[in-house]
Amino acid sequence: MARRVCSPMMLPIALVQAFFVLTVSGIWLWGFGLFWTFMVVELPKDLGPYSQMSSLSMFLHGAFPMRDTNDVKYEFKFDHVLILANVIVLMMMGWAPTRSEVEEEADEDLAKASKKSKAKKLAKALDTKE
Repeated sequence: MARRVCSPMMLPIALVQAFFVLTVSGIWLWGFGLFWTFMVVELPKDLGPYSQMSSLSMFLHGAFPMRDTNDVKYEFKFDHVLILANVIVLMMMGWAPTRSEVEEEADEDLAKASKKSKAKKLAKALDTKE
C-alpha cells in the first residue's frame, strides 16, 4: 500500500514544527532588534558627537529605517514574525514528489530488486555447476 501524503496522525508534529519556526523567527527578530539598536542608536552615542557612523551602521539605518519610532528603537509586530516564519519555511521546503515521480521511483526500485535476484540466481547456478 502506498504511503499517504496527508495523515491526521502527522497534525501534532506539524503544529509543533510550526510553533518552533514561529519561536525561532521571534527570537531572530528580537536579537536583530537589539543589534540594530546598538549599531544605529547606541554606538554613535558612545563614539561622541563628532564621530561618523560606521558603514554597517549606515547600511542598517538605510536598509531597515524605523521612521515610526524616529530611529530611536527597532520595533516589529507579530505580522513580521509570521512573514519571516513563512519565508524561512519556503526556503527550507522541498517540492513534494508528484504521483508520476513516486511511481517512477517505485519502478526503478523494483527493477533494481529484480536485477539483484537474477544475479543471485545466476550466481547459484554457476556455483552448483562447479
